[in-house]
Amino acid sequence: MKAKTISDLIQIDTSLTTPVYRQIVQSISRNIDNGVLNKDDMLPSVNQISAEFSLARGSVFSAYNELRSSGIIDSIPGKGYFVVSTETRQKKKIFLLFSTFTPYKETLYNALLNNLPETCSLDIYFHHHSIRMFETLIREQAAYYNTYVIMPEVGDNTVGILSKLDHKHTFLLDVGLKEYREDYPGVYQNFEKDIFSILMDSETLVRKYKRLFLLFPDGLRTRDIVSGFQKFTKKKIIPTAVRGALSMADIQKGDAFIVIDDNHLVDIILAAREKNWQLGKDIGVISYNETNLKSVIGNGITTITTDFVAMGKTMAEMVVSGKREVVENPFVIIDRKSF
Repeated sequence: MKAKTISDLIQIDTSLTTPVYRQIVQSISRNIDNGVLNKDDMLPSVNQISAEFSLARGSVFSAYNELRSSGIIDSIPGKGYFVVSTETRQKKKIFLLFSTFTPYKETLYNALLNNLPETCSLDIYFHHHSIRMFETLIREQAAYYNTYVIMPEVGDNTVGILSKLDHKHTFLLDVGLKEYREDYPGVYQNFEKDIFSILMDSETLVRKYKRLFLLFPDGLRTRDIVSGFQKFTKKKIIPTAVRGALSMADIQKGDAFIVIDDNHLVDIILAAREKNWQLGKDIGVISYNETNLKSVIGNGITTITTDFVAMGKTMAEMVVSGKREVVENPFVIIDRKSF
């Protein structure tokens, strides 16, 4: 068998936020798990590792002391360090970074948490769609974790910020299919395809109405929703338009709306109630993202939504197994006759 070199056993990337001693621990644990290192195998000495990577000896000692305290390695004076157990039981400490916390993201969070084994710990942070906060949280907090589940803030600097994380243990969630699918595994929504497919499948319902509007609030970042809607408008089934805001005076009998902001949903319901219009007959509404509340508003609101439970479960399975896949999450319509 070919002799194992230091670089075979230990991988150091000084550009990562993960401390060097932690990278040594992770490298040795990973190589034990992968069968590269076996029980009784000798490890490189502190001096050898220090010289190979130009590291302070204290960093190497910290790594070896942690591995020894975990019962994974031991040492013999005058001979060096060696593997005593192949049961690493390295706990996955997961850094979960969301944009904001909403009712449907709570569903996603619970699905992810409930499908992780007890050997995993999960801490959640929020960047609130601020690229500065996105970068700060990764720079200041990610070093305390060994696995990363990120809902990215898409921007010019996003790739550079993500590159500070250990690429082998980074997964993206929800957004970024078009931008990052070639670089990062994850569970994504295909916003453009999803809305186009839903509208094409609902063509008979669309034809009930005189006009169809997508209410897309200013500042919303998922522009692929607009692209998918505009792709549908080219079918010229009925007149369509994208609006950033809703004017109550402009709402007419026979209008239909696809609503992303729940405040717009409330406005439409109030307008219909004031004019004694029936949802699904006189006026139509579809709301993005399922919540329990939408099942009881009026006679129920039709929603189009990604399956957030499936998204959380799939991400949990990916994190635990280490599989590096790109998964487009299921997108469904829940018909409650409001459209």
